[in-house]
Amino acid sequence: MSAGLVSTFSAGLDVPLDRPGQRSSRRVHLVGMVLACLSGAIGAVVLVGYAAREEWIVEIAPSLPPMYPNAALALLAGALSVVGAQSHRRGLNAAAAAAACVVFSIGAIGLVLDVAGAGRTWFEALFPSGFVVATTPVGGRPVIESCLALMLLGSTFILTSVRRAPVVGQVLAFAAAAIGFTAIVGYALGVDRRAEGAGLFIGMAVHTSVGITALALAAIMVPRPVGIVALLLDGGGTGTMSRRLSAAASATLLFTLVTGLLIYRFLPTRPLAQSVFSVLQVATIGALVLLPSAVFVRTENELRARLDASRRRIEDADDLTTMVESITGEMAISSPSMSGWDVGVRYEPAWGHLAGDSLQVLHAVGPGGSTLVVLFDIAGHDAHATLVAYGLRTHIAALWERGASITEIAASANQKLFRRGTIGSAVLVRVPGDGTTVEVLNAGHPPPVHFHRHTTSLWTATGPLLGLAGAVHSAHTTPVTAGDVIVMCTDGLEEARAGDGSLLGEARLLAVATAWANEPPQCVADALVDAALEHSNRRLRDDALVVVLRKNDRA
Repeated sequence: MSAGLVSTFSAGLDVPLDRPGQRSSRRVHLVGMVLACLSGAIGAVVLVGYAAREEWIVEIAPSLPPMYPNAALALLAGALSVVGAQSHRRGLNAAAAAAACVVFSIGAIGLVLDVAGAGRTWFEALFPSGFVVATTPVGGRPVIESCLALMLLGSTFILTSVRRAPVVGQVLAFAAAAIGFTAIVGYALGVDRRAEGAGLFIGMAVHTSVGITALALAAIMVPRPVGIVALLLDGGGTGTMSRRLSAAASATLLFTLVTGLLIYRFLPTRPLAQSVFSVLQVATIGALVLLPSAVFVRTENELRARLDASRRRIEDADDLTTMVESITGEMAISSPSMSGWDVGVRYEPAWGHLAGDSLQVLHAVGPGGSTLVVLFDIAGHDAHATLVAYGLRTHIAALWERGASITEIAASANQKLFRRGTIGSAVLVRVPGDGTTVEVLNAGHPPPVHFHRHTTSLWTATGPLLGLAGAVHSAHTTPVTAGDVIVMCTDGLEEARAGDGSLLGEARLLAVATAWANEPPQCVADALVDAALEHSNRRLRDDALVVVLRKNDRA
């Protein structure tokens, strides 16, 4: 028995810590409305039973007390008061207040008649002489307990209709629910109040007890949550502790009731049953004393664990923020410096600060070393593309520091993107220290434009996109002289789309670059990006990056 008791209230402790919003007051409100309708339906059916002279509806079974007509009317009026008080219409609110007064009046009149020991009730005048007496074993009015419950409910409904003292109304409704529930428990235990003199309210009809309990719960659940209900619905630590205490205490009491029922039913003698039940009561009291401590300790431990987890998430978020800031700072595109060259750069993002476009200028260590200019575009516009681009930048920098050629760099970058399951285009330009030539490798990138003296040439692809299995890339060397201009850009410019769906295209970009070729490099870069923005009505679909190099005559 003790093991069962421990397992029962331990189950109450297993109520999980809730997240805010997990308990929905809307669902509680809906359940309360259903209970109110159930209570009103019980009262209405019993009134129909009286009107149709159907005794089985009034008393359910000959051995059970009946529900009296005034109690049935009170249940129906109470249901109407619960529903009507939630309306914002004055007429329905007034009707709810009137129904609340009816409930209270029925309970008060019945209580006065019971206390005074009066005879027939006023309600019996609506029926043929002797009908109520013939269908009831006692006087034709609710028992004192029913009258008290109806007065409590009436007071609750009055407070709700005038929207005053909601916590007081909730307490009164809890008291009425306790009266009705105690009667239900009495029926479950099979105790006859009149015969045994027990304190259980068995003089109340079974459907009266169900109706009063349902109506009281509706009065608690339908209005806006306040008091203990608000605590139970709260998503924080207080609500969690309140729910656990309530669940554990309810589980313990339910265990006691069910076990007591079994003891009285199956033990051979009543003295033995009373002795065993006394031991059970002592164990229950001990459990209820220990329950708060167990609930507090467990809730404190879980709240501490949640706090630690929250701190770890904050720390992880800070680390992630630092990492993102470092990556975006490293990926930030600015105008680099190159000995013997004037540089202009313009970058226009289309999707925010995370992108796969990258410009990298690497200088070889030592005097007279070469310079590597890398422009690449990784497929995608999300964090994955940015991370891949960042990794590729560090990979290329490491290869360049080890003295790798641009074809070796392209081959290694191709394998890296292939393993990552993505693709990209790139242009690698190696500028030797003497500055008389450049070595170019184009991996599926839009062809750079080379303005050399009075000629214009395109550096077309010398290999496919990076990230393809078995891709092979080659390089070619081109002479450069002072005044030469090299224009490199990503496909976001030529893919700029107008409202009619037309693309800016390679030919228009070439025309703009030719028209501005004699201007400073930054002016050329700005003109190309502005042309793309104007063509697309400033709505680029892809990031646009332009790099312009002009060979000067300075060493």
